[in-house]
Amino acid sequence: MTGLGPTAGDGPAYVALARGGAGGEGDQGSGILAHLLADAAIKGVIVIVALIVLALGMVLLWKKAGRAGEPDRGDR
Repeated sequence: MTGLGPTAGDGPAYVALARGGAGGEGDQGSGILAHLLADAAIKGVIVIVALIVLALGMVLLWKKAGRAGEPDRGDR
């Protein structure tokens, strides 16, 4: 390639898959790949939980600020 962009041989997943060999050596590559996938899944769950907490906090602040619901008509 001319170096214009990423190739098929770039990245940690390729390195993990490229490791192989006879006997038990191939297990190391699949173990690394499993670790990378588990790490990505855990980070995804953390982001989803953080977004839910952020949304709940925004709703709570919106209600506390008095922006939701009927306006107060006590000044008549």
